[in-house]
Amino acid sequence: MNTQAIARCWSLCSFLSAAGGICSAWLTPHPVNRNWPGRHHPAGVTGPGPGPASRTAGNLSAKVILERERYPRSIVAASGGEVPQPPIPFRDETTFVLAGELPQDNSGGDDGTLPSPPLRQSTSSVDPLLSPPRPIPNPYGWMRDDSRTNEKVLDHLRAENEYGQRMTSHLQGLREELYEEFLSSIQETDYTTPALKTATDGGTSYWYYSRFEAGESYPRYCRAPQSDKDQVYPPQVNEGWDEKNVDSDGSAYFPPLLPGEEVYLDVPEMARNKSYFAVGAIAVSPNQQYVAFSLDEKGGETCQMYVKHIETGALHELVRGNVIAEEESNLLECDGSVVWNDESNALYFVTMDEAHRPEKLFKRKIFDKNGQWIDYADGQKEEADDLLLEEKDDLFNLRIYKTFGGKYLIARCSSKESSEVHYLDLRPNEDVTDAVPTHKKSTLNELHCIARRQPKVLYRVTHCHGHWLVQTNIGGLPNLSLKSCRVGEEGTEFWKDVDSNISEVPTPVFDGGHDRSLDGVTVFKPVTKQYSSPPLAYSVVTGREEGMPRVWILELTEEAADSSTLVISGCTRLEFEEDAYDVGIGGNRDPTLNYVVISYDSLVTPPSHIAVQLSNPVDLKLRRVLKEKEVPGYNKEEYACERTHVRSRDGSTDIPVSLVYHRDVLQEMGTRAIPTHLYGYGSYGASIESSFRGTRLPLLKRKVVYALAHVRGGGELGRPWYEEAKYLTKKNTFNDYVDVARWLVGSDCANGEATSDGAESTIGRGITSPDYLSCEGRSAGGLLIGASINQHPELFRAAIFGVPFVDVLCTMVDATIPLTVAEWEEWGETMRTFLVFVVFSPGIDRSWPNFPPNEEKYFDYMRSYCPMNNVKPGAVYPTCLITGGLHDPRVQYWEPAKFAAELRHQTSKDSGTVLLKMDMDSGRQLFQLSTQIVICFLPFILIQMQGIFRLRIGTNICVN
Repeated sequence: MNTQAIARCWSLCSFLSAAGGICSAWLTPHPVNRNWPGRHHPAGVTGPGPGPASRTAGNLSAKVILERERYPRSIVAASGGEVPQPPIPFRDETTFVLAGELPQDNSGGDDGTLPSPPLRQSTSSVDPLLSPPRPIPNPYGWMRDDSRTNEKVLDHLRAENEYGQRMTSHLQGLREELYEEFLSSIQETDYTTPALKTATDGGTSYWYYSRFEAGESYPRYCRAPQSDKDQVYPPQVNEGWDEKNVDSDGSAYFPPLLPGEEVYLDVPEMARNKSYFAVGAIAVSPNQQYVAFSLDEKGGETCQMYVKHIETGALHELVRGNVIAEEESNLLECDGSVVWNDESNALYFVTMDEAHRPEKLFKRKIFDKNGQWIDYADGQKEEADDLLLEEKDDLFNLRIYKTFGGKYLIARCSSKESSEVHYLDLRPNEDVTDAVPTHKKSTLNELHCIARRQPKVLYRVTHCHGHWLVQTNIGGLPNLSLKSCRVGEEGTEFWKDVDSNISEVPTPVFDGGHDRSLDGVTVFKPVTKQYSSPPLAYSVVTGREEGMPRVWILELTEEAADSSTLVISGCTRLEFEEDAYDVGIGGNRDPTLNYVVISYDSLVTPPSHIAVQLSNPVDLKLRRVLKEKEVPGYNKEEYACERTHVRSRDGSTDIPVSLVYHRDVLQEMGTRAIPTHLYGYGSYGASIESSFRGTRLPLLKRKVVYALAHVRGGGELGRPWYEEAKYLTKKNTFNDYVDVARWLVGSDCANGEATSDGAESTIGRGITSPDYLSCEGRSAGGLLIGASINQHPELFRAAIFGVPFVDVLCTMVDATIPLTVAEWEEWGETMRTFLVFVVFSPGIDRSWPNFPPNEEKYFDYMRSYCPMNNVKPGAVYPTCLITGGLHDPRVQYWEPAKFAAELRHQTSKDSGTVLLKMDMDSGRQLFQLSTQIVICFLPFILIQMQGIFRLRIGTNICVN
């Protein structure tokens, strides 16, 4: 984290803690809508209305009784002596989305406005469709504008931001304090661990690394030549590398980290004067002369591609044909992934469809036989690109990567529950034992399929010296198993278990059972003289066991010289002293080295990179710590962490909980409620690891306990943990989170409430109270927080929603929203698609046809937990901070905007303030970076936890 990044985040803190709202001059007044039930709206109404304006701005003002002694004076002063009011958007109770089987006369026509026949995700289900159709209330549906140009919508979002800014002026001192605190704990000038890439053509081998410099918001990507061929570990860095010098012309610079250093991608310079800038993929060509990279300058996860000559700095853009509008860019747009061919003269990339789904794999030749850049003119895209693969199923995404050894391009088509892998030989003339039939090597552009997709069968592959190591759940296994086949053997019938021959009875090490899960496999083939008959290869496997991330090192050999089966002749699980930690593969670029770099950290241990000998991983003396992250002013001994479990309300499930805290908290146990922040996610099988985050330190120093709830829906206990909170069991995610919250506040197990499983814990059960408990989740974690506070709003003092997925029903019924179709296998197993239309108030255009989940049991189940549809009328809710990005392709901006409005409309006047911060320039990335998020949220959390004042809406009285 560097100065500019902190400054950018710090400026966002202005919206984080306040109450009330505003009446903006731009608002067009509208008559009171009689459909607004039981609630007077004292401020201006924004958005489209049912009729012409008939009231003056003065008539819109409400009589607000201001109790000055109860409200922060700085807020009152900044608002001209009056309590500011939040913008109240227009609410139309007659607007809804209709989901179900449409009448026959609405089934479609020849003009293409309604698809016919209805699309279906599944043909196997016999469950009936919703008939008659069901309405989904959508009173704020007007906030959706796919073009992001509707001024009424944009004005409303700007008003939300202005409201937040005005209501946080009193936090200036706290923000400055936190800003300085963050600066003092961050080593701004730093570098990543250099990784060696050995030249395969007899050329120069290089160390690759990134450098972070004080005052810059982005890293510089650097490399330095390997000066000693026998030096396989990163060399000693130059003395004074972190001391800023001044050139003769007055410009500042930092000395090289390693001798011969060159910057091959200067991101800080590229990002100058850009409101948003993110690098997608970076790929150095096999001849190490060029670098291809992709850039996203809006935050919408759509990238443009460039190629740079490293020595000369010459930069080339990849253009596309068929430019339609004059103002439209001619740059090629893609998903950001990029792979070189082995000759370093062509690129493979993936383009997306209108729904932002990666769908087509192309190859483009970019250099001619003389090494000159091929400048394709507009309209010649067809001549420029070879289409190698097109994924036509909307449930599937297409992703590409190169195998670690560089021989194969892998194209994986996958949905949530099924996958199919294709491969392309990039070195068809290489002398290896791959058994690809001769007729299948006839063209360099022909892909081959390892096994055709099957329902409920997931698999991915790793190349291992003529074999595929297949990680798959075939056969209905709860986790992925490890199998192998020869390259060229196509079909699942060739897959054989990779057994261990260490014991007398060969047994698979990764059998796909419940006890051990498999996440990834990386294969190394060291060039070594240690053994007369070394193993065929080493496989570094990442996975999970006992709820913790693990790393295993396997020795792989062939069962026989002509065998198509691999066996494990040695297996070592890496062990560490701490009970809760995060470990995984670090930065490795060269499969021929005799060591693997792993990354390790814990809730209290800063990250480090460790080199582990492949041939002897158990010998701790042979391990080398290549680099440890420095955290200035941090003393590990002042903090403690632990892992415990909470028994869920079902009486049989133990929910893992990780806790980190300052040791001084132990002295206060039993004397007061300890402020506690509870984080959760619980979707897509993603694990929330017990890793180190410097951004938590300001909370921990202020004696706030930070808790991680590893709820079902995540992957902490393998794929079964994920499957137990999916489809018609998704509520397990929310119930687990609420049960952990109850445990933290010391609730009894009566009435299904959570209880400890009896495991001893230094800290945890009953440490806090609802007045001192805050919660947080991002994206699908925002769904978790929304459903949890709807279930028990009284449990929490403050709730943080980062780009939250909260309008589940309205989103999941609409296939036109980017990335929605692929989600059908996440939220409803047989959510078959069919016709739907949106009904608006008179004068508003109808929406286009959509394709929703339509079976009654899935619709009703989703309806029962969707946060937008389950806000409790009249209930007292915690203070809520909600963020979004105007160009976010994953969670559309209107979801957080609609949810903020719904919370203000439905909840009690005694509820906490609802704040919405919308980033108007970029999309998802700004609010997904945890460092930036926490900096933004710290004042909000601390104000709530320290009880300085209680934020309220309605009458907007702040009670001490």
